[in-house]
Amino acid sequence: LVAAGFAVTPAADGRDAVDALAAAPHAFDLVLLDLTMPRMGGAEAFREMRRLRPDLRVVLASGFAAREATSGFEGKGLAGFVRKPFRAEDLLAAVFAAVG
Repeated sequence: LVAAGFAVTPAADGRDAVDALAAAPHAFDLVLLDLTMPRMGGAEAFREMRRLRPDLRVVLASGFAAREATSGFEGKGLAGFVRKPFRAEDLLAAVFAAVG
């Protein structure tokens, strides 16, 4: 992502990601969110992030198949999905599609 020109803010887990967004809600154009994380999972982090920024674009990443991983996100504005393990070009395609 950095090589493609994106600024990246890593987070150790869902709680850290929500805290980073809360500290600077408009500093982020997109979140790449793992479904399974320690301290706060992807579904809960997504809800918290959307509470802070309803318009935030979120691409979900998971080792589960797309249907299974995104089943709790229907109608909630998920911007994309990428299945792990993914190739760099697959991740970039999902990110570019999400940001337009």
